[in-house]
Amino acid sequence: MAENKQSKPDERQDRIKKLELLEKQKINAYPAKVNRDFVIGEVLGDFKKLEKSGKEFFIVGRLRSLREHGNLVFADLQDESGKIQLAISKKNIGADEYKLFTQTIDVSDFIEVKGKCFVTHKGQESFEVLEYKILSKALRPIPAEHFGLQDEEEKLRKRYLDILLNPELKELMKKRARFWEVTRDFMKAKGFFEVETPSLEITTGGAEARPFKTHHNDFDIDVYMRISVGELWQKKLMAAGFEKTFEIGRVFRNEGSSPDHLQEFTNMEFYWAYANYEDGMKLTQELYQAIAKEVFETTKFKTRGYEFDLAGEWDRIDYREEVKKQTGIDVTKATEATMKKKIKELKIRYEGENKERLTDTLWKYCRKNITGPAFLINHPELVSPLAKRTEEDEKLTQRFQIIIAGSEIGNGYSELNNPVDQRERFEKQQKLLEGGDDEAMMPDWEFVEMLEHGMPPTCGFGFGERLFAFLADKTAREVTLFPLVKSKEIQDSKKAKQTNIAVAIINNEVKLENWQKMNTIAHLNAAFGARQGRGLIMQDAITTKDGQDIKLNIQHAIMIRQAESQKEILHLIQQAKEKDLEITEFTREMLESTDDEKIVKITANKNLDEVEYLGVLVYGKKPVVDKLTEGFELYK
Repeated sequence: MAENKQSKPDERQDRIKKLELLEKQKINAYPAKVNRDFVIGEVLGDFKKLEKSGKEFFIVGRLRSLREHGNLVFADLQDESGKIQLAISKKNIGADEYKLFTQTIDVSDFIEVKGKCFVTHKGQESFEVLEYKILSKALRPIPAEHFGLQDEEEKLRKRYLDILLNPELKELMKKRARFWEVTRDFMKAKGFFEVETPSLEITTGGAEARPFKTHHNDFDIDVYMRISVGELWQKKLMAAGFEKTFEIGRVFRNEGSSPDHLQEFTNMEFYWAYANYEDGMKLTQELYQAIAKEVFETTKFKTRGYEFDLAGEWDRIDYREEVKKQTGIDVTKATEATMKKKIKELKIRYEGENKERLTDTLWKYCRKNITGPAFLINHPELVSPLAKRTEEDEKLTQRFQIIIAGSEIGNGYSELNNPVDQRERFEKQQKLLEGGDDEAMMPDWEFVEMLEHGMPPTCGFGFGERLFAFLADKTAREVTLFPLVKSKEIQDSKKAKQTNIAVAIINNEVKLENWQKMNTIAHLNAAFGARQGRGLIMQDAITTKDGQDIKLNIQHAIMIRQAESQKEILHLIQQAKEKDLEITEFTREMLESTDDEKIVKITANKNLDEVEYLGVLVYGKKPVVDKLTEGFELYK
């Protein structure tokens, strides 16, 4: 019974045969009743006392190793509290039971053993087995601890194995639980009442984020998964007479993933009547420092290339002044054109072209240069639709964000309780939504009605598990027990789809009208599809629940980019030919005539540099095409 059996490719079938052998012996390999007198940690802690007493008792766990030596098997048995060596001998359990053990028991199986403590001649504290019982037959082996799971996606997909093989990961999760425990205890000690608010909302609010949408069958209405921990609900509780509330709960945002962003995560939000953002800054600094000391036993941290100390008083940074210092742009006065020009100069990506998104883009560029800890204050009203304006400047708000390691790790306001002002700001957000900004805040008119009934001056604040990830110097995925991961089948399918890619490029120099651009793209794609044939299609259709077919798209991505000159197009075509990529071209003659003979005749009388290219499509291996076309901007 060698320890390296799990390396055999037919291991699962071998184990199934062993299960069948147990069944033939009328042995239940998955019993419900378990005898257990001590956990292994207790045995190890009181080992000398138990050995001296000679007491027999039951322990249970998973077998992590098996080492057979003739009529004796040594094994390592592990439960959550620790690991102990077992000694199973033919002499102690009988010849028949010993034979059955060696024939049917494997590493990874869960067993119950009865016996007593003893010390081997080599001085190792061990457990002498007098009886054993199978508790759960494992049909698949655990990967060898030395090698473990190597693929990062597979680690997350099989998180149970990752945790089993990496004790430090289990400790990290315990520390994460302690993080929220300290937070909860701190808030309760400060007199805050813990509440639960809805996760399903008709109108989602409290943040600027794209929500998940689902359907409530009984009410026959569409609802949203919440994007904040009950911000608007907790404010309603302020109106209801509660003065201090908090909630720790899950939040859902249907946005892109990154090492520090997940679509589902845990947040905490509190609301404090008769307090303002100055009070909030004092309380949150105290909370963060308590978390650092009680969870991590230090206030000094290193993460993501930054070093910071949470002790002492934190700096305050003015939003407008900081952006102006780093970029030269005053976000409260600059035009959208000026901001776009600066963003282009800085070579940073932005989503959306309204002033709100442009302002946020410039700030995100600047925050990477701030180590912290610091309070960011005086946010423009445009990016703070739920915060009160400052008394000094109505364009700015009484908002604060905690900046640590170039990121926002906490957000709070003096909450807006003026119903007239709130209605006007929601109306602005509504226009942004109608203009295609799906991250703008969804107006909640019932909330405005609540404000009309009256809400006291209130400070609100929220932070999430990202704080824990930063302090632990881990990614958001690493500190989540079971982060969402694509199934292996979907991942493999995606990889297959992305093997090749098509990139169509419009020539901006020829000044095409929109219909001409659309016509060019349509012809390029049609010609490309005709040339490649049905090989582009992975599956003809998918079928709906009611039996209707939906024709599927091609299996490869098609990107649309733009070139600024004919020269760039000709250079691209030449490079694509050198790399043996598939090329489809579209010229002025092809746009202006459907007479193929005429197009051939006109083109034959021109040199290549006289042909006016309207667009070109390049198709081939994704890495090659991406590299070749990365210098062309995406078409907008």
